[in-house]
Amino acid sequence: MIQELPERRGRSVALLGLIFQTLVCALYAVLAIWSESESLQALAYLTAAGLPIWLALLLTYHQRVLVQEEAFETEELRREREVGLQTGTVFDEDSEQLLLARRRLRWMYRWMLPGFSVVMIVAMALLGLVFWPWSLQQAPSEVDWPPIVHTDIMIWFLGGVAFLAFLLSRYVVGMTRYAEWQMLRAGASYLMGIALGSVAVAACLGAIALSDPTAPWLLPEQILAYVLRILLLVLGAEFAMNLVLDCYRPRRSDEVPRPAFESRLLGLFSEPGGIARSIAEALNYQFGFEVSSTWFYKLLERSAVPLLGFSVACMLLASSLLFVGEHQEAVVERFGRYLGQTKGPGLHLIYPWPIDRVSKVDLARVHKLRVGIVGDEASRHDPLILWTNPHDHEPHLDVLVATPRLAQFMTPEEEELSVEAEAIEVVPGEIVIQAPAREADPADMEGGEAVSVSKLRISMDVEYKIRDSYDWVATYRNPDALLKAIAEREITRRFASADVDGVLGQQRGQMEQRLHRSIQDEAVRAGLGVEVVFVGLQGVHPPVEAAESFQQVIGAEQGKTVTIRSAAADYNKRLATVAGDVRRAEQLAEAIRLVNELSANPNASPEQLEAARERQNALLFGDQAARLAPVGGEASRLIAQARPQRWRLENEAHADAMAFETQRALHDAAPGLYRAQRYLRAIAASTGAIRKYLNVTTHEQGSNSTFHLDIKDPMAAPLGASLDTN
Repeated sequence: MIQELPERRGRSVALLGLIFQTLVCALYAVLAIWSESESLQALAYLTAAGLPIWLALLLTYHQRVLVQEEAFETEELRREREVGLQTGTVFDEDSEQLLLARRRLRWMYRWMLPGFSVVMIVAMALLGLVFWPWSLQQAPSEVDWPPIVHTDIMIWFLGGVAFLAFLLSRYVVGMTRYAEWQMLRAGASYLMGIALGSVAVAACLGAIALSDPTAPWLLPEQILAYVLRILLLVLGAEFAMNLVLDCYRPRRSDEVPRPAFESRLLGLFSEPGGIARSIAEALNYQFGFEVSSTWFYKLLERSAVPLLGFSVACMLLASSLLFVGEHQEAVVERFGRYLGQTKGPGLHLIYPWPIDRVSKVDLARVHKLRVGIVGDEASRHDPLILWTNPHDHEPHLDVLVATPRLAQFMTPEEEELSVEAEAIEVVPGEIVIQAPAREADPADMEGGEAVSVSKLRISMDVEYKIRDSYDWVATYRNPDALLKAIAEREITRRFASADVDGVLGQQRGQMEQRLHRSIQDEAVRAGLGVEVVFVGLQGVHPPVEAAESFQQVIGAEQGKTVTIRSAAADYNKRLATVAGDVRRAEQLAEAIRLVNELSANPNASPEQLEAARERQNALLFGDQAARLAPVGGEASRLIAQARPQRWRLENEAHADAMAFETQRALHDAAPGLYRAQRYLRAIAASTGAIRKYLNVTTHEQGSNSTFHLDIKDPMAAPLGASLDTN
């Protein structure tokens, strides 16, 4: 009868472990995609990272089978040679050189096992750091977790896999008590880690399946995803440390190596009593004697389980006592259903956890709700909260606000709809908002002008008191979020029909009153059992990215006002300079314009023209009857200058007229003499200082003489000529 060799059995177990873990990895991958669970995805990565362990063990034990078979064949050939059944010189050489399988096994111990360890270290590092939509530096509340579905089905698969993995791990651990199968401890420890991870994921998914999907039960599942992801990195670091330390550890030539991918951490859970034995060995080493053999350690070892049970019982009994403080009420939830009665201040006895769960509500305290979205605290660079400074640490809400021209595009029906509240249908656990429907007008769809809107950043505080603790706790799972959603919806709806300038200015108080009433009405309609005490707009301003543009618009408007007022001042200055009074200047300009129009109009009557001129003269020179003073300013100065110039011109013209009459009488008396005199005056006036010579020629036949006028330039006279003026 041929018995099975230990190496063959080890190879079979390694093959079974590889097939089982491969199927588990594929199953977990499909379930992670189907359920969208991050913790199940981490468990699938953890399972996939351990596949090289079973592959390395399978190759190693297969090679050990070949070594065993080679040893049997070599021994058989040696026996045949000794009895003389076969002769030859081929077996006279060193037999160690012919054992190729043993040499290959040593090569695998030296290079293949460390190579698989390096592959696993790199794979764990990549799976723990790269293939995730969220970072380990983010808090669970900062990650947008997808909703988990099909949790009730996932529990059965995870429970079945955990049970099978536990049985296989316990079976392999039992085999590792023998030296031939000690290398299988690496696979058994890793398989026990998968079983524990499956139980943890199943517990978290079970808590989600037995509660509301929006309940805080999602937090343990998210934390477990972090833990499993960190476990990948921890195991990778442990394998790397084992690989480095194994290079410096002395060993015998015939010693079977301990692979670096054998986790000592998971080995604490794979063997019964492994943790206690490890603690006992650590205590013995620390104190220098057998502490585990003392009576106190034996007593503690025997009494550990009863003490743990007693502690759990005390904790359960303590959870049965309910203390309700003054001005408080407690709402008890039993097996997921709220009891109809609330418990007032005092001591009450309830069922222990997890049968009963208690929610306490403070009825006397004023609760504060900050409406908006809170950004990153690190974005606060300036302590001053200004429009141009980023202050995401303050809750804010971005809304669209109409411009002042919105009223031009709204019908009376639309204005009425903009201020009426929408109908809300309240269903326990959810809210359905129904906006009032209005049939579309074909004229509106044919064409029109788009209404421009502005973006504002709103920060508001809502203070409220809880009047009915049962309605506040039992109606909705998260009443704070519902009240915040109501406040945000009312802000969005109210500001959509408001005016930017009004919201930033005089309409702010009215807007707070309207928001107070609308939020209170919607809270009553939703059945929250609260009383809104105060609603205050803490901040209303444009967002940071629009603040500069908003300030540019304000600056342009202020510049426009400055230009208009400067032009008005220049207008008043000019008119006051011209006429001494702005009103007199405007009246005078109107009178002059009327005179010009009547003068150019042929159909105007002389009476109209005369009346317009009299009005013009009265404005210029004044009218005592009408108690109208003369015009002032530059016009008065010009009039004053024109009056003496007028008299001078008139007197000069009169003198010229009188001189003309005298010259005419002289001309009539002696025309020749008058012409000669005028001629000589003209010559004298035109020649100026030029020397003039008068030559007289006397004729012999008569008494008449001829006169010759010689005009010479004094600069052209000879040098010896006399310059006397005689």
